[in-house]
Amino acid sequence: CRSTMLATRCALDIGSGQHKLLIAVVDAASGTIVRKVHGEQRQVLLNHDLVQNAAAGRSELSEAALAASRAVLEAFRALAVEAGATQFAGVATAVFRRAQNGEAYLDRINGELGLGLRIVSQASEGELGYLSACSGLPPPPPSDVEPLVAWDSGGGSFQISARVGGALCVWEGPVGDSNVTAALLGVQGRAFSGSSHGVRTSPNPVSAGEAAALVAKLEQELLPPPPAWLPPLLAAPGCRVVGFGERTSIFALAASIPTAGEAGPGEGARLTPASVWAAVERSLGKSDAEMAKATGADSLHDEEDLVLPKLLILHTIMRRLGVDGGGGGPPRGPAGACGR
Repeated sequence: CRSTMLATRCALDIGSGQHKLLIAVVDAASGTIVRKVHGEQRQVLLNHDLVQNAAAGRSELSEAALAASRAVLEAFRALAVEAGATQFAGVATAVFRRAQNGEAYLDRINGELGLGLRIVSQASEGELGYLSACSGLPPPPPSDVEPLVAWDSGGGSFQISARVGGALCVWEGPVGDSNVTAALLGVQGRAFSGSSHGVRTSPNPVSAGEAAALVAKLEQELLPPPPAWLPPLLAAPGCRVVGFGERTSIFALAASIPTAGEAGPGEGARLTPASVWAAVERSLGKSDAEMAKATGADSLHDEEDLVLPKLLILHTIMRRLGVDGGGGGPPRGPAGACGR
């Protein structure tokens, strides 16, 4: 009987800035999703907490941050059980790789809630990102003639991945939203503190000079040089670069900022250094409240303070790699596509 092969599963992505949930009915034989039951994400800025603690000499997550994470995971589990989920699995990313107490926390959560969470390497994170990008692209599929470069960026790291000579290569970047926000506040001579909305320190309003100083710091100190395999691939005429992510990704943000009184380019937009810089200029000099009013509070998801750090890391990496805009569409969620 076909119905006996179906299972309701709960998948979790516990990242450095967001906790994400997907409940779906899955064909157990093929591993394909038959129906999505529910999906959501909630902000838990764990890497803000870790970066602040590391600056004070403690490379661990605070009890308050872990309590916030646990509250969200308990809520997600309740939603999944109510939806009939019987199988649970999830990945934990950069912040758990770095925090000295990250693995112990996940062990405790798994023992008490049975969520099946595990820490994945940055290389595995890049591989998952590449497969996600491939699954959502329109034809033609990636090939040596039209290679695909997948770009994922989060609160604690970024991954740029592609197949080169049959092998998957991943540029494992150690920089994310939290690190860049801390750097921007440092440029301003201000302390990086707090991780919850309305409590954490915001760099806004940001001046043009401060933005330029942050770009220089990214270029000269924070961003590692790209690996040798990446520039030749990006120079290939048919190369497609796809940035992907959910509603709070750097790509979705860049696609949502209105310019010259018009709406942002929107989901699936082609992003260029010029279009991203235009979004930067529209955001300079604004307080959190002014930025929310200009853009629409719903589109920023309580992350007004992260707008310029996200836009500036996106612009700086695009410019460093020579990504000038191109085709493709978002493989999941609202995101921007950029490419050669």
